[in-house]
Amino acid sequence: MNFPDPSRSTESDASHKPGGRTDDQYELVDFGGGRKLELVAGRLIDRPSPAADGLAAKQRARWKVVASRFDEKEKRWNHRSEWKPGRCVECGGFRMPVAPTPYGHIGVFPEQQANWDWLRTHSLPEASADNRPKALNLFAYTGASTMAMVSAGFAVAHVDAAKQNVQSARAAAEANGWDDPPIRFLVDDAVKFTAREVRRENRYHTIVMDPPAYGHGPSGKAWRLARDVWPLIDDSLKLLEPDAFRLLITGHSPDVDQDDVQAYLVDRVPQTVQPAGTLRFDTGRLRLPDQFGRKLDAGFFVRVWNEG
Repeated sequence: MNFPDPSRSTESDASHKPGGRTDDQYELVDFGGGRKLELVAGRLIDRPSPAADGLAAKQRARWKVVASRFDEKEKRWNHRSEWKPGRCVECGGFRMPVAPTPYGHIGVFPEQQANWDWLRTHSLPEASADNRPKALNLFAYTGASTMAMVSAGFAVAHVDAAKQNVQSARAAAEANGWDDPPIRFLVDDAVKFTAREVRRENRYHTIVMDPPAYGHGPSGKAWRLARDVWPLIDDSLKLLEPDAFRLLITGHSPDVDQDDVQAYLVDRVPQTVQPAGTLRFDTGRLRLPDQFGRKLDAGFFVRVWNEG
């Protein structure tokens, strides 16, 4: 089996250091006017960003020479040159394929980098190739958080309702050279899967969720974050191991923020999980800096764990 041995070092390679390669990196170059300019694995792209509405771009000349631009009205990419397959960005201990999607995405959300670092390094349990702690990734998309946890020694249940996303996660594992990774790739509804896991009395050390602000499940049922995330959190708490656990929740909604989620968890975690030791929180906003040091907001994060 060719996947990371948690007993070995998972330090980043030299391409993350100043003077290293740039054809496998991500950089936010500029933003403004409801759009963002990004350098993705050596390719300059221009795509929508609601968080950049009402802001002014700084580097007008560079916007004129993009290789790819996503047209929001036509819902299509326009390429000056072919976006060749096989491009990847390094994410610190693992890599992710990047490619244009029909919805203007690129297959990875770079604003999550700090969370991937946290998942790979913070409050890790003991692990070995024969004894891997369990993690659950809900609304897992193409699997960057899954890859981060596998690289840190976890066995991961990767759950997403979109078959294409799960196929992309399989491709991400292959891009890391993991021919038989400790990942359960599951095309499933996150809410229903979590409820079944509660009935099965399964437990996880780490649970990650990045629910959308709105959407529809496989059955067509509407999802609204402000209404539906709370019962999902309740079920997720029932799956956490009380002796040692981590929970990461991220979101992108004007109706729910990190303070709302933290307040809910402060009340529910002690009742539901009954954690050992001291309960810890780290909350805030995900922000991407551009070349001028300006920061583009990309939603909230809430990290919860216990110590001692």
